[in-house]
Amino acid sequence: MKTFRLIDLKIVRQDETSKRLEEFPLIDGLIINKEDGENHWMVEGLVSKEYRYFFEYLLQEGKEVKTYVTITKKSNRPAQLLAKVKKITVLGEHVSVLLDGKMVSSKLRKGSDKILEDLMKEGYSGDRLLEAFKQNI
Repeated sequence: MKTFRLIDLKIVRQDETSKRLEEFPLIDGLIINKEDGENHWMVEGLVSKEYRYFFEYLLQEGKEVKTYVTITKKSNRPAQLLAKVKKITVLGEHVSVLLDGKMVSSKLRKGSDKILEDLMKEGYSGDRLLEAFKQNI
């Protein structure tokens, strides 16, 4: 297994009326390539306690969410994972969130026109559409 520094964590947050890409400012974090041949990764992010209830909701739901992680340095392109929250640990004023996910390979991604079309169907528009599109190409 290989471990890398987690620089940025964003999750597609969806409710009944909207869908948006939300950034969770990291206190610290790491990401581990499980090297299992299935492209599975473990992500641990230390975030403010204010995000605890959102991550607890994801843990209870047990659903995969689109997650974007930037590894090693801010200038790297974010990688997309389909991930589930596996564990939450309260550490004083912070929360450690453990996610398990599968990296979506860029080789498997659709053409850019199809990506744009899909994002529009998912309800993205304006600046949110631009940001989500950049994350998907």
